[in-house]
Amino acid sequence: MKLVKNLSIVTASAVISITGVGASAAQAVQLFDFQYSFPSYEANGTTISASGILTTTDLDPIKNNYTITGITGTRTVQGITDKIIGLLSPGTYGINDNLLNANTPLLTEDGFSYLVSGSGEDGNGNVNVFYSSLNEGYSEFSSNVDYGSFSVVPRSVPEPYTVSGSLLALGFGWWTKRKQAVAFQKKPHRGIYL
Repeated sequence: MKLVKNLSIVTASAVISITGVGASAAQAVQLFDFQYSFPSYEANGTTISASGILTTTDLDPIKNNYTITGITGTRTVQGITDKIIGLLSPGTYGINDNLLNANTPLLTEDGFSYLVSGSGEDGNGNVNVFYSSLNEGYSEFSSNVDYGSFSVVPRSVPEPYTVSGSLLALGFGWWTKRKQAVAFQKKPHRGIYL
């Protein structure tokens, strides 16, 4: 009887976790590895480059774009690498909209903005990356850099049912191990005499 009770608790927990994870799948996030490199206008200037991970919402099928909700990574200028601290809200710096298009061009003319641990483009740590309205390419909102390359590669995110299945297996394994430990404690032990 106790075994049936425990199995029903494990089954109910599994159903609740699968339902909860399935409901959150509609609000799934996407992860993209990004990388860009922009040469300097000046003959002896240095290239500005950055790489990291963009976190976005699911694809908006009507607008055919993602909304960028987070960023991590690094940005390198003149041999100095700064940590990317976080994404700036839309309209904060460079009229950014923080959109990532599903097709090329990957960014809008307003682009996305983020904050770095160093001075950034404006001396306060702010950086804006965008696509030129004249179709010249991608760049940063700065007078020192030319147009260059920007790329993203989608990262694989585990399916919600894979995660819930793993949780169910772990829960069942823990329950079985606990059951064995309780049974071992109830078993009479022979005394050992030296």
